[in-house]
Amino acid sequence: MNKNYCMKRIVCLLICVCSYFQLFSQGVDFKQITLKEALEQAKAQGKMVFMDCYTTWCGPCKMMTEEVFPQKEAGDFFNAHFVNVKFDMEKGEGKELSKQFKIRAYPTFLLLNPEGKETYRVVGGGELQEFILRVKRGLQKENTLEVLEKEYKTGKMTKKRMLDYVLTLQDTYDNERLKVVADELVKRLTSKEKMAKPYWVIYEDSFLSPLTSDNFAFLLKNKAAFEKSIGEEKVNQKIASAYSGMLYSYVAGFAKKEDVGRLDVMQQQLNEYDLPGKEYLRTKLALAYARCNEDVNEMISILEREVQNLPQAELWTLATSLQFVEKKGDKQQWQRIAALGDQFVESAAGEDLKGYLKSFFSRFKKLASVGVYWEDLTLEQALKKAERAKSMVFLDCYTSWCGPCKYMTSNVFPQKIVGDYFNEHFVCLKVDMEKGEGPELAKRYGIRAFPTFLILRPDGSVYHKLLGSGEADEFLRRVQEGMVEENSTGYLDRLYEEGNRDKAFLSRYIQSLLSIYEENKAKEVSAVLLGLLDESEKVDSSYWFIFESPALTKKGTDHFKYLVDHREEFIRSLGKTKVADKLYAVYYNQLSYILKGYDKKSTVEDVVNMKNEIKSFKLEKRKELSVCIDITEAYLKKDVKGLYSRCKKGFKLFHDDEAMNIAFPVLKYLKTEMKQEDELQKLVLMLEANIEDESLRKYISMNIGQ
Repeated sequence: MNKNYCMKRIVCLLICVCSYFQLFSQGVDFKQITLKEALEQAKAQGKMVFMDCYTTWCGPCKMMTEEVFPQKEAGDFFNAHFVNVKFDMEKGEGKELSKQFKIRAYPTFLLLNPEGKETYRVVGGGELQEFILRVKRGLQKENTLEVLEKEYKTGKMTKKRMLDYVLTLQDTYDNERLKVVADELVKRLTSKEKMAKPYWVIYEDSFLSPLTSDNFAFLLKNKAAFEKSIGEEKVNQKIASAYSGMLYSYVAGFAKKEDVGRLDVMQQQLNEYDLPGKEYLRTKLALAYARCNEDVNEMISILEREVQNLPQAELWTLATSLQFVEKKGDKQQWQRIAALGDQFVESAAGEDLKGYLKSFFSRFKKLASVGVYWEDLTLEQALKKAERAKSMVFLDCYTSWCGPCKYMTSNVFPQKIVGDYFNEHFVCLKVDMEKGEGPELAKRYGIRAFPTFLILRPDGSVYHKLLGSGEADEFLRRVQEGMVEENSTGYLDRLYEEGNRDKAFLSRYIQSLLSIYEENKAKEVSAVLLGLLDESEKVDSSYWFIFESPALTKKGTDHFKYLVDHREEFIRSLGKTKVADKLYAVYYNQLSYILKGYDKKSTVEDVVNMKNEIKSFKLEKRKELSVCIDITEAYLKKDVKGLYSRCKKGFKLFHDDEAMNIAFPVLKYLKTEMKQEDELQKLVLMLEANIEDESLRKYISMNIGQ
């Protein structure tokens, strides 16, 4: 490749890089150095030090950093006059500097001479042009506090120099001295001078001229003259700001009941003067009176009347003025505020504001709800809300076809006793596990049965898990028990993962897992527990729950093999009936699973072998079990004639349980295969004769009968 070509490419690249850095370094150049190093550089360059004292949480600090200091004009001024540094007042060197220079507000900007002495300070940010003017004042020696204080103490300070002193004290945020000097200056001014443009800084200042002050009263009385001198917009802005500021403190609840006298002053002024936005000020004043007197009903009534007329900029402030009612209100007031919230949301123009208002008023919808209040949120949003509220999320995992889910929704969750507890302790959420984010949540939390109820920590981890429906009192008891940490499934999970292998704990853990259908985990833990037991302990009644569990001890499992091999030891420990009932249940359940189609692996040979296996058990119900085996064998062979014959013989022995779990799936099959409907009806009638549950009899008749 040509050398000259390569050199040209490199030169172009360097020019682009230089241009890039020049473009993005036009603002204030804050040096990443210590204050000592900055002072040394300032001395060497014949400059002063400009020090930005900020914190990470300060909004105006961020505004100055992101919007003001990056501007070219800012860079041109500050880089020419100062060595610029900035320090976080809560970290590193900033902590010590904060004490040294007595920084009490943020942002504070210090002008230091090369010896490190403060010559001027500017407290608070602002637009660039105004901010540069404030800093330029500080560069003039005659405007420094040291010079002005000496001059003030002589008692010979002119009105112009007193105004300079006021401006410097405003910059430094020294309100105590500012008030003294400004009051003295006002006394020396003629009425005409007071209304002159240079002294507007006194009347514009909310600290020097609050609404109840003589200065503000003078401004109102001479409003027309001030407008000629200062401009109508600025004067009206000052008046509106004064009223708005004071009314906000009352409406927001910062004022005390004994401060109501200030509102009386405002009422008098509104009656006496023609002020901008008078009607809305009257509305806000009425709200301030009601809030000051804690008259909740009056506040709600005013907002109900005026909600459509409220300024967009005030919607959030006025909405949040009702926050105190959350703790001091009653159900009726919460219901009114909940309805009012819908009107606020409807009135809001921007989507962000609508979202904030909707979120705020949701707390009153929750309080107003008689039963459980279900949030209209995603799980992620609900978790964040729970984090803010220092609570947990109650998640109802349901499906549209689940009968017990519907029962809980219609009969349990609407009850007051349930709502009172749940609304206080949880952010409640319902999610259909087959729609929206439901399938992903079902996978994430291993939801396999419905209804499942999860109590989640704000980080999304499971604190407790419950399954199944129930009556209100019982369900509430289960939830409350689960909220005790040592009873929660999350607590038990953690103990096991941390290596707890105490036998009593493992027993409790297994039973907890079985109650929430965590069968795989229960199998794992039961194997661990049995591995810790000696032979005498395994057949003891304390651990019979493992062998008695249909989930843990099925045909073909190690647990079942152990039960069969040690049947005599179990009988001596527990009695013949308990062991026999378990063995019967294992075979019976297996046959039911085959007939219902849950077990697709078992063969005819497997079923025939069952008959041989149960011979040695001498079960009390072996005759009924043998009939079930015969029926299942014929079903698997698809021997319709043989199946009918065995049903005709066996149904005489069946009762409610066998009717549902053995006979019903067989009858459904025969209904599709048999041509002689009258013969099928004979079987149905034979079966129904032994059924005690009327609803079961009707169900079979409706699905199988004519």
